[in-house]
Amino acid sequence: MKKFVLLLVLFLAGFAWDCRDNSNNITSSVVDTSIDDPYSTPHIIWTDPLAGAVGPNIMSPGNVVKIRFDKLMDSKSVVRAVTLSPSSEWVYIDTTRSGPVEGTTFDFPLTPEPNYLPIVMDAKLDARFPPWYVIQYPYFKVGRTYMISVAASASDIFGNTLEVPDSFSFTPEPYFRVTDMTPLDNDTAISPLASIAVRFNALIDTASVRNALSLLPTVNGTSSSYYSSWGFYWMPSPMFAPETQYTVTIGTQAKDVDGHQLHAPFSFSFTTSPYAVTGSNPNGSGVSRNATIGIYCNFIVDSASAVTAFHSVPPIAGTLQVSGTAFYVSPSSSLSSQTTYTITISNSLKGTNGFAVKSPYSFSFTTGN
Repeated sequence: MKKFVLLLVLFLAGFAWDCRDNSNNITSSVVDTSIDDPYSTPHIIWTDPLAGAVGPNIMSPGNVVKIRFDKLMDSKSVVRAVTLSPSSEWVYIDTTRSGPVEGTTFDFPLTPEPNYLPIVMDAKLDARFPPWYVIQYPYFKVGRTYMISVAASASDIFGNTLEVPDSFSFTPEPYFRVTDMTPLDNDTAISPLASIAVRFNALIDTASVRNALSLLPTVNGTSSSYYSSWGFYWMPSPMFAPETQYTVTIGTQAKDVDGHQLHAPFSFSFTTSPYAVTGSNPNGSGVSRNATIGIYCNFIVDSASAVTAFHSVPPIAGTLQVSGTAFYVSPSSSLSSQTTYTITISNSLKGTNGFAVKSPYSFSFTTGN
């Protein structure tokens, strides 16, 4: 009997030892419920966007759909199993960039069709981003719900497939809206010559958007659409007043080409900078005695005021010519040699709309032999 008990104890001890790995953890063959379990069925445990999500702003950067499983998955089977519907709405899954982030999570970038506005550059709107910052427009239809389907053929690394097909839907752009603008809301020190740019999430009906635009205080201007009518520019005529807050409003009568009206009135404000002289030449020493003197401003210069605002010590005889935001004085005879000239532009200098510079401006240069 004692011998039997001893054999039984040795047998159980050996069994327990076999059920442990080198790190003294229980092996997967006994109680394994891990991501590399060779027997369990894989399931989807998380998606981005979440199932039923309604935008705007529900998409990850780069408009990437993410799917996470509870198992280590076979990459090819997952990529082949995932589809997007509807399949004819200008957006598709870029399978060349689809794949695992790690063994359980997969990225599926949504990209516009190559023959329709795949990449656009907007120098005005994107000036605040790094140079050559690329904006892509996946053309999500306004009000359209999209569905990602995962076929049951998606398998883990052991060949276990999903029990049933799975799917989830999301609505990226539930309504027609403004997505970006310049100047930004509450921007200050905006150039009096700046243009207004507004971008939408759909192709615009240009006539309705133009009629929906209002600006307070009122300024004359012209608008034009751009990039196949994704948005528009508005240019003041001739320019904005200095140190003035303007409020831009786009009313709900604005529509996209499919007839969706703007979800709600959209407004933003900005404040212009003072009228000022922003630069001049020549400067320094050794300046040519026949040099033309240039004055540069951030507004369109009134010719008559430029004549009265220009002063030089010692005096310079010559002709003054205005060209938009600059004016030039060309001496009628050579300047004195090795002489320092001090130029002052008084605050009687005005723009063509009658507003004057806020502060006088002066600079000096010294002629050569």
